[in-house]
Amino acid sequence: MDNTKENSCFFINICHQSGISEWIQSIMGYGRGNLLCPVLISLDPEPGATGADKLPVQIYVGSDSKLFWAERMFVWAILQVRNPGRRYDIHFMKNLNGFERRGWKTSFSGYRYAVPGFTGGAGRAIYNDVNQVYLSDPALLFDADMNGAAVLSAGKHSSSFMLLDCEQLNGQWTLQEAKTQSRTDYFERKMNASGGWGNLPASWHTHELDGEPEKIKLLYSSTASREDDVFTTESSETPVLTRHTLLEMEAAADQARFTLFTEQSPSARYGELLGFYEAMHEVGRPETGRDAKQTFSGVSLTEHIDPIAHLIKLSNARSVLDYGSGKGGLYEDAPGYPPNSRFKTIPAWGNVVVTCYDPGYKLYSEPVDGQYDVVISTDVVEHIPEQDIDWVLDKIFAYARHSVYIVAACYPARKHLPDGTNAHCTQQPPDWWIGKMQQSARHYPDLNWVLCTQEKGWLIFQERKKLRKKGIRSRFFSGNQSHSQEHRTFDQILFQA
Repeated sequence: MDNTKENSCFFINICHQSGISEWIQSIMGYGRGNLLCPVLISLDPEPGATGADKLPVQIYVGSDSKLFWAERMFVWAILQVRNPGRRYDIHFMKNLNGFERRGWKTSFSGYRYAVPGFTGGAGRAIYNDVNQVYLSDPALLFDADMNGAAVLSAGKHSSSFMLLDCEQLNGQWTLQEAKTQSRTDYFERKMNASGGWGNLPASWHTHELDGEPEKIKLLYSSTASREDDVFTTESSETPVLTRHTLLEMEAAADQARFTLFTEQSPSARYGELLGFYEAMHEVGRPETGRDAKQTFSGVSLTEHIDPIAHLIKLSNARSVLDYGSGKGGLYEDAPGYPPNSRFKTIPAWGNVVVTCYDPGYKLYSEPVDGQYDVVISTDVVEHIPEQDIDWVLDKIFAYARHSVYIVAACYPARKHLPDGTNAHCTQQPPDWWIGKMQQSARHYPDLNWVLCTQEKGWLIFQERKKLRKKGIRSRFFSGNQSHSQEHRTFDQILFQA
């Protein structure tokens, strides 16, 4: 690495560690989001349980993509204390399109004032920052007597946890104002002028540690990463939930193989995108002059043939699963199998049999069984909604006997989908993808993984040699359940075969 790059990385790290980067981002804005609406997770009533006659509990959560660990803990905690007979709708508000986020203290500060608009000005809703954990059923608060108030919170200037009467707030906190107002105290002033504030029941925001700690109902944290030391109540700096306890909660979620969505119950957006890809595989993209054969042909595998060959050698692999193979245009029919079947081969990988799987391509969409020595997925994960990444990665890891190879593009695509959104619906930095790989690997202690991230930017002058695309840098990481490391080139990757 040259001195210019080293100095640049040093400066970026210092800014991040000191909080300067967050301050700069607050001034400059957090950028335009790419989600059209909040991400909805519905906890349906369990069969035979009582409570289905009551209104669904509506919870809106301010969050950020990098806080995926906190999102998982937030929902898991509710699952432990909920009324099993009642429906709970949890709406994660993050990266929303159309919001002017300049001047916000966090990337989600102003979303809370959009909640009445998202509900259509009807009913009630609870607002939570994502760095909170319920120890009691949120339905107890949702059903509480508001005594005519429009907002209940811990104080007139406290908005990280609120019970909202959205019907009363309709017209006071409008969706359009939430999208354009940079100062959140604008909404506080409006509410103070109308006299609509009220105090939350004390048990939801205060407690006496020496008295009755069992009455603690909600815990707060100053940050929301897996490395946090403590959670506290909002009114006390005394730690009440240690990192050790949170990791115990996480271990229980891991034991249950809990993800926010599943293959059997994916997000609504996943279904929409799958429909787009099925259609484009069939008819191509006429507006760009690409016919069906040229659309998702599998050519992006080109630059990864050598890294995967290296991985196959390390793993002594005889079988490979290409998850999200597209049409597999670079492969040849495997000897001994019917022509045009999903079973392929490629000379650079020797006698390895490659099984193609792609849920969006009819010819290869049938589910596959068993395990494969190596599972690869190139030009795929960035096309999957962020909220579905966990279960997709878990599925990929479950198919692997020895190693996993994932490629993640970290930049916007040139392609747009029929609804106008970018084809790379999940655009995250390498650290985010590493965190996701490590999270999935915890379930598979015997697996090794390799992640290739591809970044694009004005400071990057490298070319992808095979495809000759300028300005894209590939970085290689490898790891297992407990660690990860970066490699200058793919051929430096070594692990026990």
